[in-house]
Formats: sequence, C-alpha cells, structure tokens
Amino acid sequence: MDTLLTARQLQELLQVDRITIYRMLKDGRLHGFKVGGQWRFSREEIEAWIRERQADLGVAESPLPATSEALPLAKALPLSCMEAIQDIFAEAIGVGAVTVAVDGTPLTPVSNSCAFCTLVRGTKAGRQRCATSWRALTAGKLVCHAGLRCVGGPIEVRGETVALFCAGQFLEKPPNGDGSADHMAALAAAADLDVKALRQAWRQVPVLDKGQGQKLQRLVQRVAHTFSEIGEERLELLSRLRRIAEITTLS
Repeated sequence: MDTLLTARQLQELLQVDRITIYRMLKDGRLHGFKVGGQWRFSREEIEAWIRERQADLGVAESPLPATSEALPLAKALPLSCMEAIQDIFAEAIGVGAVTVAVDGTPLTPVSNSCAFCTLVRGTKAGRQRCATSWRALTAGKLVCHAGLRCVGGPIEVRGETVALFCAGQFLEKPPNGDGSADHMAALAAAADLDVKALRQAWRQVPVLDKGQGQKLQRLVQRVAHTFSEIGEERLELLSRLRRIAEITTLS
C-alpha cells in the first residue's frame, strides 16, 4: 500500500522549507492532494521523482558512495555542460582549450585544436607529452613541450583542485618559416611524428601578442572560477540527493 507523506515529512525528506514545497506544487514539479485541508503526497511518486532527478544529474550512471564515504569531488563536474562552454570560449578567442584532471588526463575533447597540435596528439607519445605539460599548468602560463604558449586556471571544489581549465596553442610572435630545424627534428623524434608534416602545420599556429595573451590569461581564470562555482552547486545537489536516497532506503 502506498504511504502518504505530510508536507512536513516531505520537507524533511527533500531538505527544503515549506515555501519551496508550495512553489514546487504550483509550478508542477510536485503533485499532491488535500485531505481535510492538509496536503498529502504519494511516497511512491516522490521516490520516482527523486530517481528522475538523480538520472538528470548523472547519478544513475555513476552510483553514489555508501553513507560512510564522502562524495568524490570530481563527480561535481558536469563535463558535458563544461565542454559546451569550452567550445564557445575556444572558438570565440581563436585558441585551443581543454579541461584536464590534475594528473593531466583530458576530461573533455580539445576544442578548436590547431592543425599542429592535432598532429602532435595523433600519436601515443605526443598525447603523453601533452598530458605532462597540462599537469604542470596549475596556474599562470607556460611553454608546452611542443613550444607553444598555454594558460591554465585551477577548478576548485570545496577548497580542493579537482581539474584544470587550459587554453593556448598559440605563439607570441609569427612563426619563423617552418620553425627551428633542430626543434622540429627533436619533437618529431620524441613524439614519433613526420618532421615534414610538423613543419608545414607549424605555419598555421595562431598568434597572440602580449596584450592578447594577458587578456586570455584573465579570461581563463574567470572560466575556471565559473566551472568551480558550477561544481560547488552540483556537488551540493548530489549530496542532497544522496541524503534523500539514504532516508528513503532506511524508511
């Protein structure tokens, strides 16, 4: 037999106030009926609604930890949403961008990759070298293993760096012909690449002057901060859903 919940019981279950319950009733997110002038809610329907919200947040595909365990902070990042923002950012600025784990492993595909970097990442050795560069990019900017400028910003959730937002793949000066012969030869050997193809792709690397590079650095920090805020909010939602799931399991 389906159990009925009072408004107060539903408040405790969803960890929200009475005004929020009534607002959710009004906009159709919750369904209930009145008995003697008091609202009642079907527990089965509420639990089904909770499962739908969990699925929307990706909880169904990635089960939450047991009660005694902390929620992994990395689960706070909605990567599909971040990838869409990253794509727009990279195309608007004219650079490449990627979100990576703290060990340098890409969490999203590289957005707006230039031909040179696409070529470098086309081999296992090249990808490993890129990951090493990204791992070193905790903040500020650096010159990557291939000789291009990169800028990074930490994505922090609850005071812990869980990922990095990186943008770059640019030079500060127009490329000098096909690049340094020694540099290209060394990169081709290290990344198992064709030196001729590398030299041709080098000409297509984007160029940002000093002022543009400084602006990029500021924007990267702002995007990383935005991703941090999104992660904080989503983690709070996931934590609340876990508490609700625990209550419904124990009841």
